[in-house]
Amino acid sequence: MNSLLAQFLAEAADLLALVDAGLLELERAPGDPDLVNEVFRAAHTLKGSSGLFDFPELTRLTHAVEDLLDAVRAGELPLDSGMTDDLLAAFDLIRGWLAYVTGNECLPATAGADAATLIGRLRAPIGGEPVPAETRLGSAWPDLAPSWLAVFDQEWLAETAAWLRTTSARMRFARYVPDSGCFFRAEDPLHLIRQVPALARLDVLEPARWPAAEDYDEYACLVSFVFAARAGAGEIGYLFRYVNDQIEVADLDGDTIQRFLTGPAETAVEISKPGPEMTGEARAVLAAALRGLSANPTGGPHLISVAGAITQAARALGDPVEIREPDVVTLTATVTRLLADAPPPAENPVAENPVAENPVAENPVEVGGRILKVDQAKVDHLMELAGELTVAKNGLAFLAEGADKEFGRRIKDQHAGLHRIAEDLQAAVMDIRMLPLSVAFARFPRLVRDLSRRLGKSVELVLTGEETMADKDVIEALADPLVHLVRNSLDHGVETVGERLASGKPGTARIALAAAADGDAVVVEISDDGRGVDPARVRRKAYEKGLISEAELETLSDADAVDLVFRPGFSTAEQISDLSGRGVGMDAVRAGVQKLGGAVTMCSQLGGGTTVRLRLPLSMAVTQVLVISVAGQRFGIPVDLVVETVRVPVAEMGRVLHQDVVVLRGEVVPVTDLARALDMPWQPDPAEDRAILIVTVAGQRMGLLVERFHREVDVLLKPMEGLLAYADEFAGTALLGDGLVLLVLNMEEVLGLAARVG
Repeated sequence: MNSLLAQFLAEAADLLALVDAGLLELERAPGDPDLVNEVFRAAHTLKGSSGLFDFPELTRLTHAVEDLLDAVRAGELPLDSGMTDDLLAAFDLIRGWLAYVTGNECLPATAGADAATLIGRLRAPIGGEPVPAETRLGSAWPDLAPSWLAVFDQEWLAETAAWLRTTSARMRFARYVPDSGCFFRAEDPLHLIRQVPALARLDVLEPARWPAAEDYDEYACLVSFVFAARAGAGEIGYLFRYVNDQIEVADLDGDTIQRFLTGPAETAVEISKPGPEMTGEARAVLAAALRGLSANPTGGPHLISVAGAITQAARALGDPVEIREPDVVTLTATVTRLLADAPPPAENPVAENPVAENPVAENPVEVGGRILKVDQAKVDHLMELAGELTVAKNGLAFLAEGADKEFGRRIKDQHAGLHRIAEDLQAAVMDIRMLPLSVAFARFPRLVRDLSRRLGKSVELVLTGEETMADKDVIEALADPLVHLVRNSLDHGVETVGERLASGKPGTARIALAAAADGDAVVVEISDDGRGVDPARVRRKAYEKGLISEAELETLSDADAVDLVFRPGFSTAEQISDLSGRGVGMDAVRAGVQKLGGAVTMCSQLGGGTTVRLRLPLSMAVTQVLVISVAGQRFGIPVDLVVETVRVPVAEMGRVLHQDVVVLRGEVVPVTDLARALDMPWQPDPAEDRAILIVTVAGQRMGLLVERFHREVDVLLKPMEGLLAYADEFAGTALLGDGLVLLVLNMEEVLGLAARVG
């Protein structure tokens, strides 16, 4: 990718985030001039930067946004929720375009039509100006069908075109590209496709390359769909109303489809005279011609008229060309060259003094510290090297044990110095990777606003602890689980205004997102003051779905009943909606958090609300483990699960209901034989005290009977591969300083195995 374009995309992402946050604040405080100026400047910067590239639709759309914001800034009209919706929709469209540009380095073919609709809505409050002629890029190629129509079988398209022309009917063609994280939002793409009325044709599109088996994520949607239906556009729009940003619908007649297959019969272009004022129109003609050539690669007699249009557009740009025998390759190359050489369209001068908006531009000064932008992959590689250094440093301790006294002392001295340097380096790299939780929380004001309006509920979102820091990998992995939990609170937890008032609650519900550091972990809580979870109803639903036995139905405590919502396939929703109700999501949330080495707990009060608590490690790069051995084999256990290590005389061990127990400071702690759980032959010496490791897993304290305790070490944890890739009882492997490969245990799975063995 062009380095200038890459820089523009990075800066545009920051500007879009700033605009989203600013617009939501403006909706709450519409008269704040500082907020209006901040959003206006961001839109102005985005428009100016887009002019450096061949993105005329992006420039025109941001220009319309800028005009509307300028009218608000001047006090000519107040900003209402309808305008805010249109502005947010415009920036959502831009965000989608830039995602497309990231992979293709050009805007999508439908950008002109999409932009024209929004430009009309944005300009309506300030006088309803008509969309400038230069935005109608399809004028040189009427009713151009979308390029993805080529996915359908050409013979079937020809037959369909003939039938539509005979009957004077139209057909709806759609491309549905589900978001990869749609399951976390309780969206079921296949369920939607099955409901398409009057479906005439369906094709499933696989990704260009499937991920490797070890990288495959079963909770990610990687396929998309194209289909044709005889149903009305309104019916299809209503069916996909909650994922309208993921679907594109074209309403086509037989003539349009035929032109797509063979090319248009003629291209009418009128360019009266050359000159700078014709640059925009000429570029529009060239851009439309290029799209037509891409969509109709077979050529045909229409190429002569296309060549004539290109020749006239080239004259307007002051670059006459001669095309003797037009063909698709020659015309495409000519248009590409002309677009690359043509100057960008001149923009209207802005009335503002640019120096007044950016006083630093004329006399730049350094404010605060200097910031160096570094590719994320380089920081990740540096973190890996720091981890490898830690492993190499650990090897000195093993080397000292095998050396004579004097040499061993010198090795230990060197180890102490290297240990300090390695820890400082690791901490420094960790600081670079640390990001505030505000990065993860930034999307939720917009999400809560849109969903609460869709559901007809009044909801206030409260964010606290946004400055809490965590590793970037943890924050990125938190995104989908948090989205699902917030959507779940909005759909299931929060009542409507009428229900809340009837129960004596304020009409506006409250959803809170809070983050806090807790030692070497970060805790994130999602809470609401809604209806809460009914344990009796959960028990009944779980029994009906076969998730619990009849005995458990009678004996399960309320807390354990609430925990059933994390079972795969569980849902209490009476009706399936686009937001939730399919039993997909809460189990994915727990699985995703546990994959990060964290834990999820839920507490709820019927009528009083629900709180979900996520506890995650601050970093997943380097892990501190306690090394223990059992049956002659060493294993690692994450230190954050370890409570204490004790040695208990055999006589003090007890047994309750076939379960070994030990009493520690008045508390009865169940003890599990780790060797038995792992199916390893080992019998402890009857005369020796028992070495017991006390751990806390899922809020419960357990004891592990082990053979011996070793030291705590920092390790670089690697995922399981090969034959052991599906061994869930192991969280990963690590290389110790003496060359031994250490298996790090997944304690929740190990204790589950122990329960099944017992």
